[in-house]
Amino acid sequence: MTGIAAIEGNGPHRVLVLHGWALDSGVWFASRALTDLSRFTYAFLDFPGYGVNRSKPPAASVEAMAAAAIEAADELRWDHFSILGHSMGGLTALRVASLIPQRVKSVVALTPVSPAGTPLDAATYATFKGAWADPGAAIKGALSPNITERNLRNLLARNRSSMSQPVWDAYLANWTSPSFLSELKQYTGPATVLYGESDPFVTAGYLADTIQALPNGQLQSIAHAGHYPMIEQPVATVSLFEAALSGTPAEIG
Repeated sequence: MTGIAAIEGNGPHRVLVLHGWALDSGVWFASRALTDLSRFTYAFLDFPGYGVNRSKPPAASVEAMAAAAIEAADELRWDHFSILGHSMGGLTALRVASLIPQRVKSVVALTPVSPAGTPLDAATYATFKGAWADPGAAIKGALSPNITERNLRNLLARNRSSMSQPVWDAYLANWTSPSFLSELKQYTGPATVLYGESDPFVTAGYLADTIQALPNGQLQSIAHAGHYPMIEQPVATVSLFEAALSGTPAEIG
């Protein structure tokens, strides 16, 4: 099946799960043990070039990433489903919802990068690209300053086992360059954006345009977490995203 690394649960609420830039679907391992498999069925996608899809060339754009996600849902024969995505995957989840709004029940974007793109000057872009040489320093310094050393070691081990430097470079170009903010209005279903309160990069201010563009958007912070809440605070994060997936944001917080 196209890029699906795992399917878990037998619940009636189907959820397509998308990972971010630095890891494949293994980024969800800590939270997977905590999900409610009687209410939800989760399908974890690896984008082309990652994990079970390492033999495939990287997707050429966010549009191609969204197409891969939709193709996976089609192969699963999921006519209606929710989407949960992290960072670059949260961006892609929002793109899928804007492209096929009639099929998407709800969206949760966890620390998503911006649908308006994230313009970086040449020096900053080179720094992000060069972080492949030492992603731990970049994650600790710019994304999750309070992540534990154990969690950081595990994250880095998964990074090196699930992707290559050309994949790193290709997806950096993808997540920094989208431009579909104005199209978010196509999706009127529940869309919840979650961010870690100690994430120096994806902040409430950074997310303001995204929330404003979503007709039914909700913004919620996750305490004691940075850019990887599903690793740093898995219990709280699962509680938040499962409530949001159900379209009950009043339960959050």
